[in-house]
Amino acid sequence: MKFSDYLRIAFRNIRRQKLRSILTIFAVVIGATSVTIMLALVTGAKGFFLGQVEANGTLQQVAISPKADITDFNDANHGNNCDTCVKLTDEIVAKVKAVPHVIGVARFVNDGTLDAITYGGKKLTLEQTASYDANGIIVNNMLAGRDINASDTTGVITITSDYADKFGFKNKYDQLVGKEVQLQTRSFYTGIGADVQPPPQCDGPCDAAQQQQNQKPTILTAKIVGIADTSSNSKTVRIPLEWMHGMQQFQQYQQTQADRDAQQNACKNVRGNCPPVQPHYTLIVQDMLAKNGYGSLIAKVDNSKNAAAAATEIKKLGVGAADAEASIKQQLTIFNILGLVLGGIGGIALAVAAIGVVNTMVMAILERTREIGVMRAVGAKRSTVRALFTFEASLLGFCGGVVGVAVGFGLTRIANVFVNKQLAGQGVRAHDIIGLPLWLILAVIGIATLIGMLAGLYPAARAARLDPVEALRYE
Repeated sequence: MKFSDYLRIAFRNIRRQKLRSILTIFAVVIGATSVTIMLALVTGAKGFFLGQVEANGTLQQVAISPKADITDFNDANHGNNCDTCVKLTDEIVAKVKAVPHVIGVARFVNDGTLDAITYGGKKLTLEQTASYDANGIIVNNMLAGRDINASDTTGVITITSDYADKFGFKNKYDQLVGKEVQLQTRSFYTGIGADVQPPPQCDGPCDAAQQQQNQKPTILTAKIVGIADTSSNSKTVRIPLEWMHGMQQFQQYQQTQADRDAQQNACKNVRGNCPPVQPHYTLIVQDMLAKNGYGSLIAKVDNSKNAAAAATEIKKLGVGAADAEASIKQQLTIFNILGLVLGGIGGIALAVAAIGVVNTMVMAILERTREIGVMRAVGAKRSTVRALFTFEASLLGFCGGVVGVAVGFGLTRIANVFVNKQLAGQGVRAHDIIGLPLWLILAVIGIATLIGMLAGLYPAARAARLDPVEALRYE
């Protein structure tokens, strides 16, 4: 028999029992739709993640940490206070730049100096303050305004859209650009802009701890120059590296030897009792960033394929280094596992549908026993009967798969409407992230057809084994 003959006979037999066939196909549709939607969600989230990684250039970056034992890209800026830590200085930066395939390095400081940001009478707690070189190594997706550039020194910041939303500018980010805000530092702040006073006169020596305890929070004024997307970093205020350098200063009045000599010499030429002399103090400024080093470094290589090799070379400098590939692979593994789990749940529905196919085909054999006998009597081989019933079962699975994919496509379109609103509400420009790639469409239809075919193997074999004589006498 030709393929067209199998197709014609299969369609004719399906139409003969419309209600039963529709119910069987409907069961396959439920399973195919479940698999389609669940895998579409996973592949959409996976594609969105990879798109963000590619957009910000993470694949070409190597994270460098003071800790030599880091293994993950995201751990580079966590914990630079340890006995084995290497201070990340400008000298280290120069050595990293000399590593083959490295085309640039950004110095990174993640600091907790700032405590709150205030605008329009609303005060928000700051969770993260970041500062790094504005040299294009670290890229931010700006929703409004501009990013920090190399000419910025002090008095300007960018904030992420979650802060802008809380200030009442959700989806109106352009209106917040150029506004002035107040930044409140933590207590004991003595960096740039702090009003550091000489210690009060005391009986004994006035140490640094006592001076810091008397230091109140400082209010700094800044202008918002841009609103950044929250997809890479959320709840972050970015300031120029030069301003952060000044914030890291530790200013303290100390009594130097010259101050003590001046105090002693004040009474040298005084006859009789010397009146009390106010102690002399000198303001000493310590560069804590130079003393402690940068929090981390981000190196950029010429090609993502060279990131791992560059990380290996950088480790020879005694610092920790990790490319993003391992971290990305770990994230992708999570997506893959999630896809298997959700696909398995949908597969259960397909397995139940397969039972329905078996039942439909067994009932068809009972109803068409005499027909099978006639076919065998006129010369049809057992293989022909087996192929006919297997093809019919496969056709049920194919129809269910096609309809299931169509229903799944419609539901994903509806889901994208809600997802787009959520992404826009979070300041993310990406849209329609849930889609049906061609491989997924073909896979679902193919799996549904395969399940239908497998479900039809037993009924087909049973039909092929019928004795022609007994089948002809069957009523």
